[in-house]
Amino acid sequence: MLKQTENTGTLHLDNQTNLCGNNAAPLPYQRITAAAPMSEATRSALHDNVLQFKSHNQHSDPIAQTEQDGITALYERLSNEDGMDGESNSIANQKKILERYCKEHGYTPFRHYDEDDGYSGTNFNRPGFQRMLADIKAGKIVRVVVKDMSRFGRDYLQVGLYTDVMFPEFGVHFVAVNDGVDSKRGDSEFTAIRNIFNEMHARDTSKKVKASFQNKGKSGEHLNPMPPYGYMKDPANPKKWIVDEEAATIVQKVFSLCVDGKGPTQIGKWLQDNRILSPAVYMRRKGLITTHKVYKEPKDPYRWSDETVARILERIDYLGHTLNFRTSKQSYKSKKITINNPEDWLIFENTHEPIIEESVFLIVQNLRKSKRRPTKFGDTDMFSGLMYCADCGDIMYHCRTQHFEKRQEYFACSNYRKKRGCDSPHTIRNVVLEEIVLKNLREAVAYVSQYEKDFIREASDISVKEQDRELAAKKDRLAKAENRVTELDLIIKRLFEDNFNGKLTDERFIKLSRDYEREQDEQKAAIVTISRELKERERSRTNVKSFIAATKKYTDLKELDATVLREFIDRINVSAVNRKSKTRDIEIVYNFIGAFDFSSATEQTKSPVKQQKNGIA
Repeated sequence: MLKQTENTGTLHLDNQTNLCGNNAAPLPYQRITAAAPMSEATRSALHDNVLQFKSHNQHSDPIAQTEQDGITALYERLSNEDGMDGESNSIANQKKILERYCKEHGYTPFRHYDEDDGYSGTNFNRPGFQRMLADIKAGKIVRVVVKDMSRFGRDYLQVGLYTDVMFPEFGVHFVAVNDGVDSKRGDSEFTAIRNIFNEMHARDTSKKVKASFQNKGKSGEHLNPMPPYGYMKDPANPKKWIVDEEAATIVQKVFSLCVDGKGPTQIGKWLQDNRILSPAVYMRRKGLITTHKVYKEPKDPYRWSDETVARILERIDYLGHTLNFRTSKQSYKSKKITINNPEDWLIFENTHEPIIEESVFLIVQNLRKSKRRPTKFGDTDMFSGLMYCADCGDIMYHCRTQHFEKRQEYFACSNYRKKRGCDSPHTIRNVVLEEIVLKNLREAVAYVSQYEKDFIREASDISVKEQDRELAAKKDRLAKAENRVTELDLIIKRLFEDNFNGKLTDERFIKLSRDYEREQDEQKAAIVTISRELKERERSRTNVKSFIAATKKYTDLKELDATVLREFIDRINVSAVNRKSKTRDIEIVYNFIGAFDFSSATEQTKSPVKQQKNGIA
């Protein structure tokens, strides 16, 4: 379909897309030979992609039988930090101490709850601990014995909640062997103090780990203990990542399928249909993940979640760069992960071999901004996600019916279809659109190949003007939002005064204040969004060379497909038909350079005046 120039060592995913097609297995991994610094366009795209992951793994193993007199629960726990203290705190040593204590005091039968190897004492959502609590609530346990209070937990408030409130309510006898705590003899006066010291130890350990983490991150080391799917640790230097070619081939295929117009759900289905192991299963089977925690392989090892696919498509690691301090936790007691301000991120460039070329990554990020959903017939038009109404700015829907011929399919403004303010459908047939875009892309390829120097100069000038226009519009929106927030402050203040003076009933005051406060929250959110967009726009610069590289891939463009469209085009703005002239404006906004009229540029370059200026006789 497309004629290409010789391989220059740059990955364009041709080996994954054009040659093998969507229904064929991926071809061998294609190595990228040229490392390049990260462009401002990529930094801007990276700031747009804020995706948060949270893993939760619980294990439950109910007791098979319950003894009539109740069970003595022997609870053991060891965190990763505690394991550095040597054998004395090991799970095996705790078991020996607790079993000996039970035999000496005649506490039988007993049962071990020993799954919590590697769990922090500040986290009470541990599989062994939760299993024990479930058995306590079921009335199966009459006694809990631990080696010392720190094994039970290091949050003195939580520890007190269990030992002072819950256990007495369920009639559970609690013993901490080495600390001399026995609830039947009466609590030791030092127990509360001991619990506070245990929490202080956890807090101090957290500070030390955080300081070490900060030092590693600021020096450019990878903070993720495991490389992402597609990489593995270098056996000669575990701090270094090297390409795992088997998995990297799949990463390239995932990007190629996205460039071809498929979303995470469709990509995941393709991977499942082709029996590609999910990243977690693959890495465990290959021995790339080692853990002390119990792991149970899922029933379907080939199932890829939407979240997994989306995370792959947004990872900057695949460009060969390291991103540190993207997320953080508010406290050592909290397991909630929050995404840091992009200004606080640290990016170290070219720290490992790239798997994806930067231009491909940027195309995917642009594509991900506008979701492409398949029709009820199961297919997705190649223009879906690129079409926008020039008047209201909303996306245009692809329209077809079961009885439509190909020439009858069209796009229409979504706002008009939903009756949300746009007064024209802005309809345009697919065949007309395809003819216009193909002609324009051919002109682009021809112009760039013949007049590359002129193109570089003109594209840079046009892009600067366009960016200035966009910046001015955004600044105007920002100023209006800020003014409205100030107005709402005054309005809400007057409402309070009117209510206090009896001019406004309580019911009316509550309703009005709630409405105004809701609007104020919306305006403040808009201010944050616009401010971020302004910063990103001011950071971004034209990447003319990337557009030139794209045109050099195609010397004879005969037809369009989703891959070609997304490599060249960011969006297409369609205006309404002028009733007098029966014409309409169609603006094509290209990746990297913005809107550019190649027809006019070609005519001007060929004009005698232009040629004389360039010294052509």
